[in-house]
Amino acid sequence: MIVGIDIGGTKTHLMGEDEHGRIGERTLATSEWRGRREAERDASMLVSLINGMVGDRTPAAVVVGSHGCDTDEECSSLQAQLAGQLSGTVLVLNDSELLLPAAGKPDGISVISGTGSIAVGRNRNRKMIAAGGWGWYLGDEGSASGLVREAARAVRGSLDAGGALDGLGRALMDALAIKSPVEFGRALSDIGSAAGIGELAPIVFQAADDGSSLASGVIEYGGETLALLAARLIARGAKESDVVTGGGVITRQPRLFEAFSRALANKAPKLSLTLLKEPPVKGAILLARRLATGERPASLPLPHVAGKVETTDDGRAA
Repeated sequence: MIVGIDIGGTKTHLMGEDEHGRIGERTLATSEWRGRREAERDASMLVSLINGMVGDRTPAAVVVGSHGCDTDEECSSLQAQLAGQLSGTVLVLNDSELLLPAAGKPDGISVISGTGSIAVGRNRNRKMIAAGGWGWYLGDEGSASGLVREAARAVRGSLDAGGALDGLGRALMDALAIKSPVEFGRALSDIGSAAGIGELAPIVFQAADDGSSLASGVIEYGGETLALLAARLIARGAKESDVVTGGGVITRQPRLFEAFSRALANKAPKLSLTLLKEPPVKGAILLARRLATGERPASLPLPHVAGKVETTDDGRAA
């Protein structure tokens, strides 16, 4: 029995596979089990979800891609906590890192555009390199929440320059139930979460379809910022090969993918871009299969086995 888990900012997707290739799945809201305040409690809750899926069987390998694990230290911490409660092989990665194996790519850069946004790669020493992922208040450009924030800013900027309120502005005001664009900041702050703000993202794309040049500009900017994240990773030592992108926004909105594709071709023409249409959790299952047979992907950190982190031949944990 193996288990793969994709923990996103909005939902958690678990997939189990037995020795006969039979698949079991469960999807639930991440907020149902994860508090993000008590790491040990969150780890125990995740183990409970795993046990609920496998029953009385012991998973040979568990691979987790976790939103919020944006450094090697954060991934290692959760991996150790899970390994303390699971006897098999355990590997924890950033959730974006599931995209590459799900797309059949051995290494490269993963770019998520969902509730939030982040680009993640690995250098030659298998160390994580990340750009973005700063949350809706400071960043997450090109994500659902980032697009809504930038749309509100674009409307306010247009009004400051003497422009008229266009379809994008009117649609946002209607969705936020406000009477004046002056209230944009307060209304978004009152929502207060990336998931809540991101629910308004379809408004931006609909406004662009309806002819709003402001909305089209916001989407173009979102694509450019996602490309910039990937280019920054290349400059910091990530492998210049494949980029796989996925997430709830970019997989559903061709305008954003096209903007990203154009910008990436301009900023990093050597990179090959793939849009992942499979659920990212399939990347976790594929990695779990490999780990269960004793394989260790050269580009990824080493897992815990039987509660202890594996080491290289010279004794270094990696």
